[in-house]
Amino acid sequence: MPSHSSFEELNEAIKNENPFDGRYVVKSQQVWGEEFPDIPTLNTYASDAILDTVSRIKEGKLSTFGITILAPKGVGKSHVLSRIRHNLQMHGHGVFIYMCEYGNLSHIKLQLLQGLSSSLRKRGHKGVMQCQQVATTLINHATQKSVTPQQVLGFFQKEAAKLPFIVKKVTEQIIASGILKDIQYDPYVLKAFIWTLSPVHAPFALNWLAGRELTQVQAEVMELPNPVKENKNIEAFHIACQILELISLHTVPVICFDELDGTEFGEDELEPQSGFTRAQIVASLAKDLYNNLRRGVIVTAMYPQTYKEVKSLPRSEAIEDRVAQKIVEFTNFKSQDAVDLVSGWLEDFYARQGLTPPHKVYPFDESQLREVGDGSTMREVLRWCADNFGTVIDQSERIERVYREVEESIEDFFDDNERIASAIAFGLQHLIGQTIEKVTIEEIDREVQPKSENRGFINFRILGMEDGQPVKIGVAVIQDSHGKTVGAGLKRLNQYHDFDLTRGCLVRSKTINESWSAHTELQKLLSEMGGEWVTMTEDHVKPLLALRAIAKDLEGYNFQQEHFYQFIEQNRLILDNPLLCEILSDPSGESPKDVIEEDDLIGKLSDVSDEASLETEVGDDLGAAICESKVGFDLAILSTTQRATFELYQQGLTIGRIAQRRRLSRSTIVRHIVDMIEMNQPIELNTLMAEKRQTRIRLAIEKTSNPTSLKSIREHLPDSYTYDEIQLVRAKWIAENRQRSA
Repeated sequence: MPSHSSFEELNEAIKNENPFDGRYVVKSQQVWGEEFPDIPTLNTYASDAILDTVSRIKEGKLSTFGITILAPKGVGKSHVLSRIRHNLQMHGHGVFIYMCEYGNLSHIKLQLLQGLSSSLRKRGHKGVMQCQQVATTLINHATQKSVTPQQVLGFFQKEAAKLPFIVKKVTEQIIASGILKDIQYDPYVLKAFIWTLSPVHAPFALNWLAGRELTQVQAEVMELPNPVKENKNIEAFHIACQILELISLHTVPVICFDELDGTEFGEDELEPQSGFTRAQIVASLAKDLYNNLRRGVIVTAMYPQTYKEVKSLPRSEAIEDRVAQKIVEFTNFKSQDAVDLVSGWLEDFYARQGLTPPHKVYPFDESQLREVGDGSTMREVLRWCADNFGTVIDQSERIERVYREVEESIEDFFDDNERIASAIAFGLQHLIGQTIEKVTIEEIDREVQPKSENRGFINFRILGMEDGQPVKIGVAVIQDSHGKTVGAGLKRLNQYHDFDLTRGCLVRSKTINESWSAHTELQKLLSEMGGEWVTMTEDHVKPLLALRAIAKDLEGYNFQQEHFYQFIEQNRLILDNPLLCEILSDPSGESPKDVIEEDDLIGKLSDVSDEASLETEVGDDLGAAICESKVGFDLAILSTTQRATFELYQQGLTIGRIAQRRRLSRSTIVRHIVDMIEMNQPIELNTLMAEKRQTRIRLAIEKTSNPTSLKSIREHLPDSYTYDEIQLVRAKWIAENRQRSA
């Protein structure tokens, strides 16, 4: 009997899926995820150098150390960074911070802060976000307890109504313990870290840590200051350093700067006005970070030629002495490397199919693989395998699959004005020469003048003709939460003469409070100036972000420009994009109805001023209260698939986004969440649906004689309520009743 699967089964699997196709370019999300197999024998010296440095810092033999990776394109440097990330995650030896998207480099320090905050959202040790891991460590050292992040999250969930008092008290206890006496820190930064332990408030706390503004209600509830700073770039660097101080107190931050090879200063359409390349600007930032970092590892990854650009900077020795204390150079493959790589990828492929191949590199010939691999790069070997695997893949199918994968990997963008604006501008640039909604687009002007007056509020102008007349539409994406910032942007949109506009267009998904002075500017824009307010959803923006990301690296994806843009045309991905069409359409003169009310998610909390009664309720020893809390949850009771859903929920993803990322149906994800609620896992319904709708469903449950029947409950509700919403609220109702009867 053969010890392998039948050739019929193997060849059928090969016919249906090519595990190599389109996977020779590592996207940023893949550095965080586990979407490709890691081959430990490849570039081991590089990962060992970084991990050994982390160990030496933990042992007190080093404080701060800079490592530069010099690697030609496609040899696997991003794979090594992913290996570092997963090692730190598994063993809890550090916090991984990954930077690969830099946007407008004139705001590089703000980009650093936002990249840092985004990294803290990612899953760290023990299945929680890295920020929650750090916050729990601070609590343990301050209270001399040994609680798990799950216990703290459970306690915060149980005491949700008292959280302002609890967060304030925890912050004070950490400060009073003296563990922070040797570092520079802002108590508000510490308080924001503690707020991340509340599932409801974590997204707002992380936004605040990213330098973004909160609404007045959010700022008041969480007691975080919300000034609108004139120079956010400088302030951002100070906050980033304070965050890293708190992280480095009891663990090692590993800060990786990837994707440094390029000349663009900001957007692709702009010249590098400063005369410096991306690598030069980021390397200078890394030097400043080194000078302010208590302890940690700074890793910069670039091509050898790019490093020569860095060395050409004036006084480059100061940079080299800090970010390149150790240089790790990658080389091209040896023949055995190719065999190790391909056999590892095929082992993963056949395992997923439940098949056993006749030999480790089937259907390839090992001798031919050695010949192909000798002197090649990792990307070249993977591309050769994709072309010779045996699966017949149409070019349009290949582009379609990559497009869907990139789209699903996009996250943490909906508060990023610049990133959204760049995606919209990319889409409109593609439509130049076409007439959409009676507007013939002639040019997209990314340099809105005068710059000193605009200050980046109006992102770009659409220049063209409408009904035989010139049209100049100023577009401003303003997702900020603070009324003053929104008002400043709207004020500029109303200055048609100053910025040479015929129409102003606000792009915003959130409400504009009628009590804000910004509301007056909004009414002026809509009623007097003939402008427009266009709302958006993530589903409108993500396709544009995905297409722009692919367009920037067509060579890496091995796509012909002609085929890529043909794919866009055939699927009308830009031509029929609702957001672009709405921007170009005749203004309605009205505010959109389907906007987000941010403050609905903040929840009802106790007044902190009543500290005496709260002190009695909570107790004096918070560490002991957390230890004794029976609400602590255990991720071990979750199935593998439930845990995967839970981890994406913790990152702030909606049910729809989780379903997309996991390639599962929405109903399956709802089932996971319902089961987790009933198992008393820390699922906060306020993050998934408005509190008013929950209340209405609860009343319907109480009215019905048969709460086990979804249909019976729905009979007491308006048609707009879905079965998904009913299932979620009923699960919470069941869990609460079970606790009361226990």
